[in-house]
Amino acid sequence: MRLLLKILGDLIFIPVVVFCLLNSSLVIYGIRMGYGQVEIVYNARELEDVYSDAQVDSKVKEKLKLIEAIREFAFDSIGLKRNDNYTTYYDQKGKRLLYVVTASKPFELVPYEWSFPIIGDVPYKGFFVEEKANAERDRLKAEGWDTDIGGASGWSTLGWFRDPVLSNMLETDEGDLAELIIHELTHGTIYVNGDANYNENLATFIGVNGAAWYLTSRYGKDSKQYQDYLHANSEDDIRTQFMLSSAVYLDSIYKAIKTSCNENCKHQIKQTAFDTIVARAEALGLANDSLFHVRIEKRLNESGNAVFLHYTRYSGKQTDFMDDFKKVQFNLRRFIEEIMERIQI
Repeated sequence: MRLLLKILGDLIFIPVVVFCLLNSSLVIYGIRMGYGQVEIVYNARELEDVYSDAQVDSKVKEKLKLIEAIREFAFDSIGLKRNDNYTTYYDQKGKRLLYVVTASKPFELVPYEWSFPIIGDVPYKGFFVEEKANAERDRLKAEGWDTDIGGASGWSTLGWFRDPVLSNMLETDEGDLAELIIHELTHGTIYVNGDANYNENLATFIGVNGAAWYLTSRYGKDSKQYQDYLHANSEDDIRTQFMLSSAVYLDSIYKAIKTSCNENCKHQIKQTAFDTIVARAEALGLANDSLFHVRIEKRLNESGNAVFLHYTRYSGKQTDFMDDFKKVQFNLRRFIEEIMERIQI
């Protein structure tokens, strides 16, 4: 579950009104997405109403209380912009709400980008209806793109809507939940139009380090909660670094064959490279994830290069951010202030 959340990440939504006003070609898509978002917001329940409902499981209420604590920590300690997000609750009843399409060039790790008003170009497109996502995937495949359909563990509407807590969020441990909420709240504080890689990498960095700070502040460095989070992160980091290094490996191969190989030759070399990556994944010998290489092989067969774009989008810039973090003596609040000063927010 943890790796799945890391890979799928989140999505930035665009309000229907902006679609209609600024770009008529996106009206139909905007209406569909706006309707889906409004339906969720309209049917979300106030947390106080959930707490007073005897039919709601006590474990759900406990997790919602934790989210309230995480929110306050994000605002008061980390310094994220205060808003009303995650003060309502939507029970998705175990169903996937959102389908996210991404695509890559077949012989370059270059994403297909959709252009939207206000937020610029983004390397993914969300749908509330599975058939619509499948149609977009099929269109891109027909054009020769490597494509992928995933989900989203959360999303941000950048303040246009009051984003609810989704019931599936509550299936994670406290550390992962803190990371997710802080990640999403970061989007509402810092967002650079047209640069999804920067936005998602920054939110990942603040989410991970914010969650660690939250856990140590609440429970202490020797606590089970913090140690469990560190342990889960350590193996996840191995997988992430493996996929990032594999992306570099692939990129070097694609550059080498760019002009020296016909289409069939390129496909053969690409498949050989994928086979090598799967073999290397198996050799990692992950103690708690012996089937990692099986999942990677399945995803590469289905989605090709698009698999690697998920990792670069969310984790490819972490070293750069860590360098900046060290310069402020690991003070996350100051780190955020300097980022905001740098990009003039």
